[in-house]
Amino acid sequence: MSERKDWIVYRENKPYVLNRFNSGRIDYADLTEWSFLDKFFGFLLAHGFLEWAEGTYPNPRQRKNIPLWFLLAVMMQLRLHQKVAYSRAPGVLRSGSILTRLKFNIGLKGGGFNYRNRNEREVPLMHDTLRKYFRATGGEKLERWYNGEVSRWYRRKRGFLKEGVFILDPTYLVLPDNPNYRKAARMPLDEKGHIRNVRNLSEEERKRVRYGLCYQLVLLLHLSSSSDYFLFAGSHLGPGNESGLKEGERLVDDFCRRVGRGVIKLLIVDREYIDGAMISRFKRKHGIDVLVPLKKNMDAFLDAMGLAKLPEAQWRLYREGRERKNGELVREEVMGVGEITSWEGCDVPLYVVLVKGREGGKEMIWALVSTRRFRTPEQAREHYELRMQVEERIDQLKNCWLIGKFTSPNFNLDMAQVVFTVLVYSLLQMYLMREEMQELAHKTIETLQQEERLGKNAVLVYAKGHFGIFDLDEFMDMTLSIEGEPKERLHRWVKKFRAEKIRAP
Repeated sequence: MSERKDWIVYRENKPYVLNRFNSGRIDYADLTEWSFLDKFFGFLLAHGFLEWAEGTYPNPRQRKNIPLWFLLAVMMQLRLHQKVAYSRAPGVLRSGSILTRLKFNIGLKGGGFNYRNRNEREVPLMHDTLRKYFRATGGEKLERWYNGEVSRWYRRKRGFLKEGVFILDPTYLVLPDNPNYRKAARMPLDEKGHIRNVRNLSEEERKRVRYGLCYQLVLLLHLSSSSDYFLFAGSHLGPGNESGLKEGERLVDDFCRRVGRGVIKLLIVDREYIDGAMISRFKRKHGIDVLVPLKKNMDAFLDAMGLAKLPEAQWRLYREGRERKNGELVREEVMGVGEITSWEGCDVPLYVVLVKGREGGKEMIWALVSTRRFRTPEQAREHYELRMQVEERIDQLKNCWLIGKFTSPNFNLDMAQVVFTVLVYSLLQMYLMREEMQELAHKTIETLQQEERLGKNAVLVYAKGHFGIFDLDEFMDMTLSIEGEPKERLHRWVKKFRAEKIRAP
């Protein structure tokens, strides 16, 4: 990063800063709050992420009038502030975040980067500059960057846990009825915007189905078995009529090729990914075990039901209790029925676990199959429950992070919104894990921001590479207590600050 020598990462050391303040020797004081976002960006700077990203990002421009790392940082700020319009960038940059404290030539006197613009500016970057840059970035190149370079960075930083649990799942992003979404496809939608299965509808019912534009987003989610850590290891954005099976298989193959074999140990999928040849190849080529529910019309399911009738077969209680919502009694039992070989196209051993429960007063039996022989049938059922986590993550991405609220039909801009949303989400999870704050992982970004704001307005004081956070009463007491030469020295600094309009470090 060519500008590296011009900026500083400040570290918290309140006693040190207090001593410097009492001697009248400080760099800067800021009447603002050191927010959650500031701490997060400090984490990124400390780990060299922005510097690394500048060297690997598929830069569409040969000249670097604006530091690339700064453009990436602003894009990440937009995602953290849940802003989908580029016109919101100036407001984000005035928000008191760490980006306004980085010391390099973006001050108001210079009129922007590298003194190219002599006009006065309130912020160092115009929103149209940001929009044009990411519009020029090829969407496919950006996706490959995230799925390859970024995922490798995650691995180097120990972002992937040893237990190696991953979930593969597709979802749909419904779009406005605008023909300029050229890489979208028209699909049958229900009144809530969900994709409908029209195969079982009558001719008359099909005529009433509404068709709308949508993208399909396939996500490869890594998570902890305790469901307190989530990281998106890959994503693919394409037309709504793409094969989720084909794109998901490609996503896993690409991850193993570019990131490495042995990271994905267990892949949990839904019935959409029932494919014997794929499951066999994942096991033999990548060493990946797959866990998937069976369809009731499959030979493997029928064979498992036959084995369940044998005298030695026994059901084991998995859970029993009452639902919180309606108070209905829930009882679920499991049974391991051993190895099944009746899956056409699958040439690796498969182990089936039957699950029996009651739903709506009726008994139902369904089955899970895996290339992994779990120690107990309960363990297989517990792992499949993790699949619900991907639905909750998708719900957060859509409703809290606004991943599909595009402001332009341009595919490159839409891809940038998707990629930077999953990027920031994943980096945030790594930060929470490193800071041993996994309990926050389930909370949405709005909650995190609100908690940081409550009662934490403060004066930030910087001195010699460190910062200290002081509440207003404490800072007033410090200021009134200082006397003699330190007071004069601090007074001279304040006068210089007011005259030169020194920006925050």
